[in-house]
Amino acid sequence: MGIAVPGAIAAKLAFPETTVAAVVGDAGFMMNSQEIETALRIGTPMVIVIWNDGGYGLIGWHQLRRYGRAAHVDFNNPDFVKYAESFGAKGYRVGAAGELLPILRQAVADNTVVVVDCPVDYSENMKLTQRMSELVCPV
Repeated sequence: MGIAVPGAIAAKLAFPETTVAAVVGDAGFMMNSQEIETALRIGTPMVIVIWNDGGYGLIGWHQLRRYGRAAHVDFNNPDFVKYAESFGAKGYRVGAAGELLPILRQAVADNTVVVVDCPVDYSENMKLTQRMSELVCPV
């Protein structure tokens, strides 16, 4: 957790002609988000896609599965678009699923450090887990 942004910088340094994207949860992003400045300063354009659920989503999911409730996994985030812009990067916010692909295309075309704030709802994971646990193998 927290390696996506520094890892993307390293990938871009190793393969400068390759388009690089970091896909990271909001908690992981916040662990090393200041590396946006590093990426801009050393000229490593990349796209950072943040799955924003306002918490430790995977940890909460596991807590719900095991204990039936989640504890101490929710938090408040900064405005990621403004945060990116405060460093001199670009920022976009996804408002609907159909906007994601056009925003990603624009982010790559921008050829700079771009943060894409993409809200997610992990509650579907619990529904899927429940349905899968009810499946019975006929063999």
